[in-house]
Amino acid sequence: MDEPDDPFLYDTIEIPTVVGLLRNILTQYPDNGQIIKELVQNAEDAGATVVEVLHDTRQVQCPSAHNAVQRFLKGPALCLYNNGIFTQEDWYGIRKLSDSIKKDDPLKVGQFGLGFKSVFHLTDFVTIISGDKILFMDPSEPEEKMCRIIHLNKLTDICALEDYLHIWGSYIKPHTIHDGRYPGTLFWFPLRQNPSKISDTVYSFEHVVRLFESFGVEAPVCLTFLKSLEKISLKRIIGDDKQLEIVHEVELTSPSMSQVQQKRNLFKQKLKECNGFPAQTTVCDYEVTIQSIQGKKTQQQTMRTLHYLPGTNEASSVAWRGKKSSIHMPLVGVSAPISPHGASWPTGHIFCFLPLPIERANNTSLPVQVNGFFALDQNRRHVKWMTQESSNEPDAQWNEELVTTVVVEAYFMLLCKVLKEMTSRSNSYHVETWYSLLPDIKSSKGRWNKLATELWSRLKSYPILYSEWFFLPEIS
Repeated sequence: MDEPDDPFLYDTIEIPTVVGLLRNILTQYPDNGQIIKELVQNAEDAGATVVEVLHDTRQVQCPSAHNAVQRFLKGPALCLYNNGIFTQEDWYGIRKLSDSIKKDDPLKVGQFGLGFKSVFHLTDFVTIISGDKILFMDPSEPEEKMCRIIHLNKLTDICALEDYLHIWGSYIKPHTIHDGRYPGTLFWFPLRQNPSKISDTVYSFEHVVRLFESFGVEAPVCLTFLKSLEKISLKRIIGDDKQLEIVHEVELTSPSMSQVQQKRNLFKQKLKECNGFPAQTTVCDYEVTIQSIQGKKTQQQTMRTLHYLPGTNEASSVAWRGKKSSIHMPLVGVSAPISPHGASWPTGHIFCFLPLPIERANNTSLPVQVNGFFALDQNRRHVKWMTQESSNEPDAQWNEELVTTVVVEAYFMLLCKVLKEMTSRSNSYHVETWYSLLPDIKSSKGRWNKLATELWSRLKSYPILYSEWFFLPEIS
């Protein structure tokens, strides 16, 4: 027997275009130094040690280029180089819009699917060179042509070698193209000269100046909790004579830098081996000087940094109570200034590997910097804390417990290490340094007051008042 006629009319759900999705993403990610932070974080995830951000002010183009790529090979532009190389997953992830391939990887915190797209504040056309490939991305093209990929050794098939060298000569040499493998990653973003479907913002010279200034506010502390990057440079090329100006440079230095590198690499290796969840507590502790050079102004601050990941069965660990599809790793860090007459960079910042925006909501009032694998809001600018409305949200619960259980343990561990060294024969710490690291309960509030109170509760059984006859019992 035949089924009766279907009485319904059917229609589709309207799906936004790629350009429409991009415009929406740009409303979530601010047009400021956050753009550079996203690119720095992705370089860190790639294992790079160096990042260079270059504002190329030259009016350049490639007259010999194939029509399909001429719009990509122009200047003025923002160029970003790092010495990491794209993996197959990165090439895939860079083309994702609504999600990130890194959300399920506890060892990577960048978001190629989302955060990277903030670069469309300043450009309509993205070029990426890494390893043996080059990608040209134009979201305004038909879907099947939005991403053009060509092998590096075929690059001269679509443009003359001298034109490439005229544009990218600072970073690419002739043998690199002939050999067909670039030993790093190069991003090239021609600055938007006219309003477009993606954005109405015309990115002028002044826009890039403000972009650099915005990133420069946080630049001196950006390297504090990273485990690969050692140097970030902001540069500018002025005129056709390629006069190079270093705008801002931040670098990690140490008389024993090789030992610091060894410790950081070993810690990364341990995290990789256990996929971020070790059976035993994993700690990485080192002393390093952060040097910031901006124009004629040079500042230095020596920091004692401790990365801490509790074992899965340790009392100081916390458990994720949300969906199992979302991975959270209880990795935290504490970094304390130990040079009493060093740079006067403010402390008390909250980091999620990179510093969150410098504002009251992201300050702890503690004398140290605090890092954690925190759950952040969509634009990654603020931590999701517990409120009356969010009391049952797993993200908020995770963040609160991370502070009061794991961060407090890392802070206490750092203080114990400094305290133990205060009485060693090789001690180089000034007594003022020790007292400057202790939290002030009166100035801290909420969760941070709870942390400070717990620290003092633990410290009261230790000889923390320095004197000439100071004797230190065994500290575990």
